[in-house]
Amino acid sequence: MAPRKIERGTQLLVEGNDELNFFEAFTAHLSIEDVQIQVFDGSGNLRGFLAGLVRLPDFRTVRSIGVVRDADESADSAFRSVQDALRNAGLPAPDRPTERVGENPSVSVFVLPGGGNQGMLEALLCRTFAGTATDRCIDTFFQCAEAAGDAVRRPDKARAHAWLATRPEPHVSVGVAAKKGYWKLEHDAFGEVSRFLKSL
Repeated sequence: MAPRKIERGTQLLVEGNDELNFFEAFTAHLSIEDVQIQVFDGSGNLRGFLAGLVRLPDFRTVRSIGVVRDADESADSAFRSVQDALRNAGLPAPDRPTERVGENPSVSVFVLPGGGNQGMLEALLCRTFAGTATDRCIDTFFQCAEAAGDAVRRPDKARAHAWLATRPEPHVSVGVAAKKGYWKLEHDAFGEVSRFLKSL
């Protein structure tokens, strides 16, 4: 996916539409207005996306870039991949996640779910209802499903969607669910990502 026309001085780059919808809801929750969220459509496309972004006519107006990527199996590998993509585009590359480096633009990186843990957006979202009665019901459901021969292969995604099954509109994506107020955006689980966004 090619970058869109630059409309804001702060560019927040995210992997996909779930992240787009979540971060639109979360930046609104934090009253952060001067930010344009762009989708680079998968970790494998970040390198080309950044190379295209820096060639846009209005790139000189960009003051700050934040890149958000899923850790997947390894937060360290994911971060190194972002560093490589930034350097390839001639942009400053931080030495560690959430560190802000450079000027006009400054650059910082957040690897979901944060804290150097493996996983993705859904792993972070699951923390907002961890330990609740509904969470324990989901555990029971997973145990029953496994006993029936249906293994849960992507537990964070499955748990997030099981939670959404209890909401008024259970068919929505995790990102749209944020816009509907289904995730507790004031939850302490979002503290690290909140500080990252406010620093952009």
